[in-house]
Amino acid sequence: MDPLKQTLFSKLVRGAAALLLVAMPVQAHGDPEQEVDVSLVVVSAAEDAIALFDPDSGERRAFFRVGNGPTSAAVSSDGRTAVVTLRGRALSGNSICVVDLHAAAIVRTIALTVSTKKADGSSVVRSYHRPDDVIFLPGEARVLVSCAAEGALLQVDLLQKKVVGVAEFGRPGADDIVLGHDGRVAFVTNRKDGVIYAVNLANMSVLKRMDAGGGATGVALHPTRTELWATNSTTNTISIIDCEKLEERMEFPCGAMPVDIAFTPDGKNALVVNYQDGNVSVIDARSLRVRALIKVPRVSRELAEARPVAEPVAFGRSALPSSVAVDPAGDRGWVTAERSDQIFEVDLSTWKVLRGLKSPGAPAHVTRAGLTAKALTSPIVPIAPVAGPGGVSTDPWERSFPGGGLPSPPEHSPR
Repeated sequence: MDPLKQTLFSKLVRGAAALLLVAMPVQAHGDPEQEVDVSLVVVSAAEDAIALFDPDSGERRAFFRVGNGPTSAAVSSDGRTAVVTLRGRALSGNSICVVDLHAAAIVRTIALTVSTKKADGSSVVRSYHRPDDVIFLPGEARVLVSCAAEGALLQVDLLQKKVVGVAEFGRPGADDIVLGHDGRVAFVTNRKDGVIYAVNLANMSVLKRMDAGGGATGVALHPTRTELWATNSTTNTISIIDCEKLEERMEFPCGAMPVDIAFTPDGKNALVVNYQDGNVSVIDARSLRVRALIKVPRVSRELAEARPVAEPVAFGRSALPSSVAVDPAGDRGWVTAERSDQIFEVDLSTWKVLRGLKSPGAPAHVTRAGLTAKALTSPIVPIAPVAGPGGVSTDPWERSFPGGGLPSPPEHSPR
C-alpha cells in the first residue's frame, strides 16, 4: 500500500493537525490595519480541537473543541476569523465550522450540501464529504473548500451560510488549493491521480486537467511570477506549472516524498518538506538547485516503534515533517512534525532549526495570520443579520460586538 496513505495523519485523520499563526485579544491602538498580536494555533484532529499558543513563550492560551476530525484551516487577513474543515474519521465529515479567534469560540457550522429543485417541486440534496483544504476568497465573505470523497471544489458563502458553487472533477480526489494572482482561477491538486485542476471561479467550471508528477500534493504560487509549484510525493519531484498557458513547464527532482511547499516573501527560495527524508529542501527558485537542507530532529527509536509507518526501513526515525510556513518578514519559518508532536522554528538566514514547541495532535499543516487593531471591534467576515423581532438579530455571535450592533455587510452581499 502507498506509504503516504499509511503515514500522513492529516490525510487519514489519525491525528492530523493544522498549525496557524493567528491573533489573540489585546488592547487596540495605533493603525487599525497594523497587527497588534500573533499566536500559534494548532488544529488537532486527534483531539477535535483548536489550541492557541504564544509563539514566543510557547505558553498555551486557549483550548476548545471544534468538531469531528478537523484537518485544515484558513484565517482571515485580520486574524479575527478562522474556517476549519471537518473531515471526520470512520464516518466521513461534510461540514466546515467558522471560529471567532478573538473570542476563542465557534460561531457556526455550515453543511456542505446542495439542494436542487426538480420539475415536480421536490428537492434533491447532494452532500460533499471529506473536506480537505480551505482558503478565503478576495473580500473574505466566501471560502473555497476541496472535498476528496466526491472530487469537487466548493464555493461557500459565509453570509448565506451555504454552498453557492460547485466544480466537480468526475472522480474522487481533491487536496490542496491555491488561488491565482488575479483571484479568478483556483488550482486544486489530486494526489491519487497526480493531476492539477484549474477552475474558473466565475462559473465554477474546470478549465483544464493538467498532468503533474505522481502524487501531486502540496502547491504554492510564486510571489512574483505567474507559475505554480507542486510537490509530487510518489515520484519525488517538483512540477512547475505555467498559470497563463495552463501547462507544465518542467519537472525536476527533489527529496523523498515531498508533501508541502512555501516560498520566501522575495520569491528567491522555495522550502520543500520531504516527509520520508525528514528534512526540508531549500531550493533556489532560479537555478532550481538545493541551497541547503534543514534537518528536522529525528524521533527516538522508542517513539518510532510506537508510531510505525508502512515502510519502517525507508522512513527510519523521520519525524514525518508535513507542512511549512514562512513569516511575511522572511526571517523565520515553521515546520510541523507529525511523529514527534512538535513545531520547529527555523532561522531563514542560517537555515537552522532554532527550537521545537510541543504541540498536541500531530500537527500537519501550517499558515500565518495576525490580529489587527480593527479586528478587535468588528469581524473580518461580515455576517448577514438573522431576521428576528424588530429586525434584531437572533444570532448570539452577531449581537456580541461592542454596543450590541451588527457588523455591516458589504454592499454586494445579500441581506
